[in-house]
Formats: sequence, structure tokens, C-alpha cells
Amino acid sequence: MSNENRPAPLRDRLPSRIDLFEDNLKLDIRAHQRTYEGAYTRTAIGCFSFSILIIKLFSKEFLPIGTMYTVYGCILYFIGVYKSSHVDVFYNPEKDMEMYKTGGDYVLVLSIVSLCCYIALLVLILKM
Repeated sequence: MSNENRPAPLRDRLPSRIDLFEDNLKLDIRAHQRTYEGAYTRTAIGCFSFSILIIKLFSKEFLPIGTMYTVYGCILYFIGVYKSSHVDVFYNPEKDMEMYKTGGDYVLVLSIVSLCCYIALLVLILKM
């Protein structure tokens, strides 16, 4: 086969920002993605699915319970999105951040939101 029939070689891809990090830092980034883009989203989707099941399968008396699970899923999803948007600050060299801030505040907020939602669900169930 002659060289004139071959396609032009593709340009080498430019390294992404993640290629410039060391291996242990790449593992940390993947762990944060699994947590904030994965676990929070999966839990929110589970709450949405359960709320749809309650709203569609049961009678109208259960509508407030399904709505409560929908609200809980939305709050959970937006906490995950907010937290994942702030993780980039730690790994962006232009932002000049030395220390990583743990997610303790987010865990506390999520615990309070969960407790409030489950108390509201208990009240709704006891009113039936």
C-alpha cells in the first residue's frame, strides 16, 4: 500500500488537566467523582423512583408522602451538585488552595434535612 492512499495522521491529543496530576491525586479525584457525582445522584434517583411509585401506584391519600420523597430527592441531588462543583477548587492549580476542606458541613446539613423529612413522613403517616 502506498503512502498516498493513507489518511493523514491524526494530531496527538493535548493532555487534559487530569493527565498532569500524579497517580495518587488522580485516585482522589476519581473518589470524589464517585462520591459526589455518583452516590448522591444514585440516592436522589432512588428517592425519585420511590416517589413516582408511591404517587402512581397508591391512592391520592399517599400523594403528600410521594411529594415529600420528591422534595427530599431534589434536595439531595442539589447538595451533591453543589458539593461536586466545589471539589474542583482543590484540584485547580490556578485557585491556589493548599488544604482540602472535609465534607463535615455537608454531612451535617444532609443529616438535618433527612431527619426533618423523615419526621414529616412520620407525621403524614400517623395522620392517615
